[in-house]
Amino acid sequence: MTRPEGHTDPAFTRVAEVFAAHLAAGDRGALAVRIDGRTVVDLRGGRVDPAFPAMWQEDTLACVFSVTKGVLSLLAHVMIDRGEIALDDPVARWWPEFAASGKSEITLRNVMTHSAGLPAVSVPVQRGDLYDWKRMVGALATSAPVTPVGALVYHNMTYGHLLGEILCRASGIRPLFRLLAERVTGPLGADFRLGLDAAALLRTARIAGADPAGLFAALQADPESLFARSMAFFGEGEDFNSPDWRTAEIGSGSGHATAMAIARLYEALIQPGLLLSDQRRADLARLQIENRNPDPILGVPLRFAQGVELSAPPGIDFGPSPRTLGHWGAGGATGLADPDTGVAFGYVTADMATGLGSSPRCRALIASVLECLQGR
Repeated sequence: MTRPEGHTDPAFTRVAEVFAAHLAAGDRGALAVRIDGRTVVDLRGGRVDPAFPAMWQEDTLACVFSVTKGVLSLLAHVMIDRGEIALDDPVARWWPEFAASGKSEITLRNVMTHSAGLPAVSVPVQRGDLYDWKRMVGALATSAPVTPVGALVYHNMTYGHLLGEILCRASGIRPLFRLLAERVTGPLGADFRLGLDAAALLRTARIAGADPAGLFAALQADPESLFARSMAFFGEGEDFNSPDWRTAEIGSGSGHATAMAIARLYEALIQPGLLLSDQRRADLARLQIENRNPDPILGVPLRFAQGVELSAPPGIDFGPSPRTLGHWGAGGATGLADPDTGVAFGYVTADMATGLGSSPRCRALIASVLECLQGR
C-alpha cells in the first residue's frame, strides 16, 4: 500500500491503513482527527496535480465544497453568542430589501435550517452569476420563495450568499473572508480560505477524479427541475479549478482548506473554551428539521441542526450516533464533530467521488476511527 506522510497515534493505526489503501487506489488528499483537543491522526498523500510529480504537503489546500456551509454557520453562532444576530429575527431586520416578494417573515433560523424557500430563485439568472456577490444577493432579495417557507429543501448554492449577506450587514464588516478571519479562522489558527489570493492558489490541489461536469448534466437533461435551477448560477464548463470559482466568495462551496483546518473548525462546535458558550454549543446541536423522504436537491433524507447536518445514514453518514454533527461536501470532503466522544474529523480530497452524499471512502475512514475508539 502507498505510505501516507504525517503521523498517527499507535491506537489509530487502523485509520492509517484505511487511508493508505485509499491512496493506493488513487485518492489524493488529507485526513485529520482530533479527540478532546489532541491530534491523533494527521495524514496526507497523493499528487497535488495528477499531471505533475509534486506531492501533497502539510499546507496543501483543497476545495471542501459544502463543508464551507458549516464553517459559515460557525461564524453565525459566534455572532449569535455576541448578541449581533438572533435566530428568530426576520432577515429583513438586517437586510431590508430582502422583504420583497413576500419574504418579510423569513427568519435567520429558516436560513440556517434550509427552510427559507430559496434553494433557487424566481427571477431570471445568467450563467456565472454565482461568482458575483452583488448579482447573487440582488437576485435573492428580489426573488419570491420557490418552495414552501418552513419546509426543508437543501439550499445548495444559495445558502452562502443568504447567510453571508446577513452576517456582513449585521457586523458591518466586509468582505466575508475578512469577517471569517477576524472572528473564526484567525482565532482558531485554521488554514481555511474563502476567495483564494495568488499565494494560496499556488498551493491548491487540482480537482479531478469523477467528472465534475457530471454535476451539471441535469441542466441540459431537465432544465426546469429544482436541482437544475439550483445549479443555474454556475459559469459554463465549470470544473472547480477555474479562477472564477477559486477566487470568488461562495459561502456555499468555494472554501479551500487543509484537513487539519476542517477538524479544528468543526471541533469548535463541540469543545468548550474555544469560540462558543456552553449554551450556544448545546442549542446549535439540537435537531431542528428533517425530511424522511429524499431531499429534492440532494436525493437523500436530511436532518439539520442549526446550520449543520446531523448524521442520517446511509446518505449523510457521520457514523451511527444521531448526535454527530457536521457537513458533507461534493466529492467526499467532510467535517464532523461528535459531542459524545469528543472526536473532530476533517477529510479533504482532490479525487472527487461520484454521487451525492457521503462517499464510500469517507464512510470507511469514519468507521475506522470508531473502530479504534472502541478498542482503546
